[in-house]
Amino acid sequence: MTQARSTQIIAPIVHAQPALASQVDAAIAAGADLVELRVDRIGDVAAVEALLRGLRRCPFILTIRRAEEGGAWNDDDATRVALYERLGLLMPGYIDIEYATWMRSANLRQKIGLVCETGDADPAGRPKNKLILSHHDQRGTPNDAENIGLLSAMLEQPAAMVKFVTTARDASDALRVLNLAGLADKAERPLIALAMGEAGLATRALAGCFGLWGGFAAIEPGGESAPGQPTIAELRSLYRWNAQTRRSRLFGVIGWPVSHSKSPRLHNAAMAADGIDGVYVPLPVEPTQAGFDWFMGQTFISAGRRFVGLSVTIPHKEHAIQWLERNAGEISPLATRCGAVNTLVRTPDGGWLGDNTDAGGAWTAIAAAAPSLATRSQRFRASVLGAGGVARGVAAVLVEHGGRVCIFNRTPDRAERLALELGCDWAPWEERPNRPCDLLVNGTSVGMTPADQDTPFPATGLRSGMAVLDTVYTPPETRLIREARAAGCVVIGGTAMLLAQAGGQYCHWHGREMPGVGVA
Repeated sequence: MTQARSTQIIAPIVHAQPALASQVDAAIAAGADLVELRVDRIGDVAAVEALLRGLRRCPFILTIRRAEEGGAWNDDDATRVALYERLGLLMPGYIDIEYATWMRSANLRQKIGLVCETGDADPAGRPKNKLILSHHDQRGTPNDAENIGLLSAMLEQPAAMVKFVTTARDASDALRVLNLAGLADKAERPLIALAMGEAGLATRALAGCFGLWGGFAAIEPGGESAPGQPTIAELRSLYRWNAQTRRSRLFGVIGWPVSHSKSPRLHNAAMAADGIDGVYVPLPVEPTQAGFDWFMGQTFISAGRRFVGLSVTIPHKEHAIQWLERNAGEISPLATRCGAVNTLVRTPDGGWLGDNTDAGGAWTAIAAAAPSLATRSQRFRASVLGAGGVARGVAAVLVEHGGRVCIFNRTPDRAERLALELGCDWAPWEERPNRPCDLLVNGTSVGMTPADQDTPFPATGLRSGMAVLDTVYTPPETRLIREARAAGCVVIGGTAMLLAQAGGQYCHWHGREMPGVGVA
């Protein structure tokens, strides 16, 4: 196996303005190790030449990407190769050319060999650039056999390193791309492997954990060279880039969508404060039982085995318990009562245990903000909106603490089934503002960004003294919370529940209490 090597942050430059030198300075200041000059996107060849002739502060990767592989070059190969030769003589450091182009003709390889190290000795002994052979699949992530076959063929070529890029449909594709790191390890060759798109973020954020040669990150928002590319600041701060090792334990949040989740910021900050070698990433998984099942299958293969803890959010909390039941997984008594799992813990035998920390987190948040509900002698009345994973957990714990719970859901059958399971009441969705209650819980996603002007409950139904818990935490203050506060209600924002349930997950995964960290 190759020796562990530092994973480089590569900052692409895709615009001619501001001046290229100032963009390079900004990249270095932000923490980049190399700068990629996307000549096909920059357009101003004279400006690139001037930069390469000037004072160097870092190595460059020279790239003139063909349109067929996601670039902006639409001219012929002869013109492009001539430009590679011309700029390559200025010794940028690295030259990236597509594997398909490289394989097209011996003449083309010979010309690229004039400015790149390709295994043949240069008669004049001149220094040359290192060659990066790349492949970009804009359509998706092919099956594993096709990926392995193509990457194996690329690794046999006389390049300094290989760059293998696909497009992720969901996080299952991201894990399959990370699996390819083992192939490069066996070949003892440097590899950049990533999946484009939001669903491929894990491949970019975890590059250091898999010993990949480099990862691409924008200098600032708007400077991305491909979909789903984070900024340098996000890699270094949010995803603990400089602390990543091949021994880092991996964690993540499964959901759809999941880009809004504050859990990566919360858990990564807590592990950093606690000195724990771990990284937590978002894992978008297609919103079906089949999508969840396929992803969980990937957690038993290569890269997926590195994950030891998973948060589960909308819409997969019920999918998770069903998967555990069918696959002989362990399920806590509380998760069984809730009928939903929001926390998965890797067991010593490599399997998964499912628990529910939503329930305890909700009760902790309620008891802290409205202690009279927890101590009153008479049973409190609670209206729970929704019948999905989070609503099930909250409703179960309210019943457990003596609440007279009524379930409201747009689909009456689901409300009736949940009420029957928990031994509580249900009523038609339209009746929710007319039912007197001491506690109102929004267990739906209504009001979540970007639809943050929506509300699941009319303001006319809010009463002074009522307690209102909104499990939505993005935005931090929903329309429901604003209107409840204006009506004189005791309000409990979703962030309070988020922190409480995350604390339960942290204890499961690390065996200690979560240190106090913010989620802004």
